[in-house]
Amino acid sequence: AAQAICPASDISEHISTAGTEASGTSNMKFVMNGGLIIGTMDGANIEIREEGGEDTMFIFGCLETDVPGIKAKALEGHYPIDPRLQRVFDSIKKGAFSLGCDIAQEKFNGLIERLCNITAAGTWEGDRYLLIHDFPSLLEAQEKVDKTYADKAKWASLSIQAASS
Repeated sequence: AAQAICPASDISEHISTAGTEASGTSNMKFVMNGGLIIGTMDGANIEIREEGGEDTMFIFGCLETDVPGIKAKALEGHYPIDPRLQRVFDSIKKGAFSLGCDIAQEKFNGLIERLCNITAAGTWEGDRYLLIHDFPSLLEAQEKVDKTYADKAKWASLSIQAASS
């Protein structure tokens, strides 16, 4: 049995697209146990942020109100792919993750082709969940997580703040 109070997890990722309500009560359980959240402003994350404070969460991605504008710009062909993500796509296309399995490579290529159908972003024919759009801000949020986690006293304080909210 634990002799001291400690978080059940340090962080939980809840990466649903704003407006899809995919981040439910499971993230509330993480917070109740001292975990911090990296996620989008969707579902329960909105309520958790209101109760626990902005500094106990690492928010990234678009807001629900942004989605229609992002889709409209994509229809016009303006849906840029971050160069870092493009390098990942290129690596996958070259077979780095299929381990020589043609079936896996075909499926991976199909996923990438769909994601890169930039005029269909926000639809099932394209990047339905706006992953390409949210990727740069995910990386920025992750950098903040890493920096904050390096300061153990600050992380512990935030964990206590989150659990007590």
